Amino acid sequence: MRLINRSKQSPLGRQACDAALAKHVELYGEYGRQQTKITYTVVVQGSKITVEVVNRKCSYVATAMNCARRLRNLPSQAV
Repeated sequence: MRLINRSKQSPLGRQACDAALAKHVELYGEYGRQQTKITYTVVVQGSKITVEVVNRKCSYVATAMNCARRLRNLPSQAV
């Protein structure tokens, strides 16, 4: 299982994604149900950052939602 952090630019976003991924693995184990989105709110250095974690086939992908995202960067929607 790969843990992918999509917040490379912001140090706060990177820390928030790392914390959310650790909690997600603790809750769902190595292989959770695919194409599911879970939203976490993490407090890092006094600021709240919302992190979205998407379950993929072989990975968990975390994205910090601290700024506007382009439409092509949005995760795939669960059907």
